[in-house]
This record gives sequence, C-alpha cells and structure tokens, in this order.
Amino acid sequence: MSRTNRFIYLIRDTYHMKIRDMLVLPAAKILLVLVEGPKNDKEILSILQMSSTTYYENITWLLAHGFIQKTADERYILTDKAKKQLVTVFLPLLTYIEKLKEITTVSVT
Repeated sequence: MSRTNRFIYLIRDTYHMKIRDMLVLPAAKILLVLVEGPKNDKEILSILQMSSTTYYENITWLLAHGFIQKTADERYILTDKAKKQLVTVFLPLLTYIEKLKEITTVSVT
C-alpha cells in the first residue's frame, strides 16, 4: 500500500472515529434515562432536550446493536446487554461522581 493510500485510510478512519465518538454521548444519555424504566420517544426527547435528528440516529443505533428493545406499547426498555455495559462503564466512575456532587454542593452553598 502506498503512503498516499495509507494517509487516505488514516484520514477516513479518523473521520469515522470522530463521528462515532460524537454519537456515544447522546446514546449514553438515552441509556441512562431508560435506567428509570420504560419511556417512549416523546418522554425521552422531553427529558434530554436533544435534536430529533440526533435522537433518532442514536435510538436507531441502540436498537440495531441490541442495547434497547421496543415494547408493544411503543416504549423503549434496556436489554441485559445495555445493563451490563452501563455497569462496566459507570460503576468505576461512582467515586468520582460522588466527589463531583460534594464539590458542587460545597460550591453552591
């Protein structure tokens, strides 16, 4: 493979990585909202206040990859796969989240 082709592939892969990384945050927010229980599109959009385009891109991705399921009454629920992933990602961060809550409480009062 020529240097030019390698460079082109590197640029392409970097571009796709940035797009994927941008989608992670909205998808994570959707999953966290669903920790409370089943919600429909309107409820999730109301809570998160994100654009409908971003929302539907992410909800589609989450459905396609098996992180959520749609119930008969048009609500979304977390799958076991999503629950395991949330625990894996966020459990190690709980001490930092608690510290952030303490700092925020002290700063506000």
